[in-house]
Parts: sequence; structure tokens; C-alpha cells
Amino acid sequence: MTGEELILATSITDCLDRRRGSLTDVSRVVASVKNTVLLQPTCMMAVPIIYAHWEGFTKECLQLYVEHLEAIALPQGDASSALLAYAWEGSFAKLRDKLTHAKKEELVERFFASLDTALVFEKKQREIDTKSNLSFKVLEELAQAFCLDIAPLRVHKTSLDAMVNRRNNIAHGGRDQAMDDVDVARYRELALTLMTELESILLNAISKQTYRRSEPVRETA
Repeated sequence: MTGEELILATSITDCLDRRRGSLTDVSRVVASVKNTVLLQPTCMMAVPIIYAHWEGFTKECLQLYVEHLEAIALPQGDASSALLAYAWEGSFAKLRDKLTHAKKEELVERFFASLDTALVFEKKQREIDTKSNLSFKVLEELAQAFCLDIAPLRVHKTSLDAMVNRRNNIAHGGRDQAMDDVDVARYRELALTLMTELESILLNAISKQTYRRSEPVRETA
């Protein structure tokens, strides 16, 4: 592992440790009101906080990942097609209108001319759009863009989507649903499991440099 990769791995681990501590604080608050009339409302407030740590962890780690890819000055010709497509998303959005042949030529020329330049992400792509609802489907889309193998997380798909739906119901003033400290403990454990496994997936991707294409593209001499 290079020095840059070690810095990234350490930052991701520190992020997980920090959020693990915050989730422990949530559990302590819930425990402090057990067997009181405040348990139900406290549990309802705890769910959006637990979800926020899951979304925040994912977003923060992927932002660190993007910063790493820019810091190592990865040539665009060496980047995987999926990653390059994500980085160029803003440019692709401009192609919605019908292009003239001249504009198409310009785009092709820009592509070939950029192969040896360092990969740079546009502002929106650096921010990482989780769509404020980091369900499994959204996670899959991000994983595809960043060449991450999230197969180990698929077993949690139903539980994750249920947590997202419960959070949305609470956040948008939906119909009250009975909740207690057991529910909060289950969501906390789910969030910790998801974050821990995502950390492992990211560290594996860093080690194997899955963001690189198997055969770098180069201009023909």
C-alpha cells in the first residue's frame, strides 16, 4: 500500500470510529429514558439520526475516495470506463440537445486529447449525490460508478430499505408507528454492520486499485 493509499485507508477507518462513537451516544440517550413516557418519542428521533450516520459515512468516504483519485493524478486513459463516465457526467448532461456533426467531432477530439491528462471530477460529482435516500438501489448506482463490489451487502438490502422507509415516514410526519429500544438497537446494529462492511469493501478496492482499467487506453501513434 502506497503512502497515499495508507492516508486514505486511515481516514476511512477514523470516520467509522467517529460515527461508531456517535451511535453509542444515541443508544445511551435511549437507555436513559427507558420505562418512561419519553421512550417512544426518543426512539422516533433516534432513527433519523442513525440513518444520517449511515448516509453521512458513505458520502464522506466516497468524497475521500474522489480526493484520493485526484491527488494521485490518475491519467484518464488509465481510469475504468465506469469511473470516467461518472467523472464526465456533467459533460454528458450537456449532450441532451441534438448535436451537430461539428459538435460531435469536437467531443471526440476532446476525449482523445484528455487521455493523458489527470482525472478531475466536476463539482457535483465531488459532492456525491445520495439523493437523500441511501437505499440499496442508490448504493448500487454509486458502487457501479466507483467500481466497488458490494455483493456482500446484498444480504442487507431488505433491512436497509426498511430503515430508509422508516426514516422517511418519521421525517415527513407520517402515521405514528410503535417503537421501542429494541427497534433502535436493531437499526443501530444494521448501520454499524453496513458501515463496517463498506469500509472493508473500500479498503479492498484501494488495495486492488479497482478504479484502473485492465488495459489503459492510449492514443495511436
